[in-house]
Amino acid sequence: MSTPANPKAARRRKRPAPGDATPMFKPASKKASGSLSPEENETAEHMREGYDFETGVNTRLRTMREADEAKRRYAEEKAGGLVIPKPTRLDRFLRREIPGEKYLIDGLLVTDGNAMLSAPRKYGKTTMIGNLCRSLVDGEPFLDHFEVMETRKVTLLDFEMTERQLQDWLRVQGIQHQRNLSVWPLRGLAATFNILDDRTRDRWARMIQDTGAEVLIVDPLRPVIDALGIKEANEVGPLLQAFAALKVEAGIREGFVAHHHGHGAQRAVGDSRLETWPDAMWNGTMEDPNDPEMPHYFQALGRGVYVPRGVVVMDDFQRLEFRTDVAEESKSVIFDRLVAWLEAALADDVAAVKRGEALKHAPGERNTGQIEKSGLVGFGPNGKSAEPLAQAVRAERVALRDEGKGRSKWYSLPKP
Repeated sequence: MSTPANPKAARRRKRPAPGDATPMFKPASKKASGSLSPEENETAEHMREGYDFETGVNTRLRTMREADEAKRRYAEEKAGGLVIPKPTRLDRFLRREIPGEKYLIDGLLVTDGNAMLSAPRKYGKTTMIGNLCRSLVDGEPFLDHFEVMETRKVTLLDFEMTERQLQDWLRVQGIQHQRNLSVWPLRGLAATFNILDDRTRDRWARMIQDTGAEVLIVDPLRPVIDALGIKEANEVGPLLQAFAALKVEAGIREGFVAHHHGHGAQRAVGDSRLETWPDAMWNGTMEDPNDPEMPHYFQALGRGVYVPRGVVVMDDFQRLEFRTDVAEESKSVIFDRLVAWLEAALADDVAAVKRGEALKHAPGERNTGQIEKSGLVGFGPNGKSAEPLAQAVRAERVALRDEGKGRSKWYSLPKP
């Protein structure tokens, strides 16, 4: 084959001349089109086929109408299975005998109602849930204060604890009627509780119904909110309505949900529906959120529910007790800390004596200034400790040795 004398001229001859019918655009090959985006492929297809705008618009409109009609028919099918109750005239409604008690937990949870416990981290929500389960299945007063009017079978969905932790927490409660409590450890599995989806909710309803449960407890709600991608600020309402629907479908009478306070807040974090949805809002607070040993408080408010703030104390078996004398219980916690601090001081002094060191005071004694400098909560500096220390002496929690006017006051453990 001969080579053109002038290669540049040959290249120029390959270009289409002005007016040439050969288009500059060359449709992408099948191999090349595989690397294009869907939009680029669609554009290429339109150019190959001579795209007609109106035809495309009509095609899209038809697709959208089909989707809307499909949604309408699906909603119609679902509604066909619903039983809509008939209205009742007021005179007949007021004469109707409604069986059972008004409250499940006297003054705290109405029968067939919903309650929510909202409390900060480290408040002890799981411990309170364990106490609630024990009270409901064994019939013991809740928090050793609120009478349980009827026992119930309970199902607990726990989204926070490991299986071992949950086992330990419930074992220490000493629940007697263990067969009446069904436990679902679901840590890391919150996405399975997508009750916003009708089919998933139906599956959960059937499984819960198989347990024979009458009370459903969710502890806590936050992992479910996160797993389902719900905006806590304003999208929790549909989830709460789905929970209400789940109750009906599973034959549940009472529902209970635990939720966290916001950071530094005194109420449930997020959507205001969290406070308006339950029949009773149980609110737990702490004297000092950074100090779990300081007093824990509990109060409740709702439809037919009003429990003023009281103190919650816990024994060695994680059994909680509600006490209404807030001031006295708060003092008791402060006095306990002072006694523990003086016990440590006595141990230090005894050790010092054994080492041959001389003390300027009796073993275990500490004066007002030393107590104020210790950082003990409730015994602040600049005279703020005077009244609490006097109260501790009057309560016989500590002993006082007063050196006289203008001189030191020494505090120690009372003699046995």
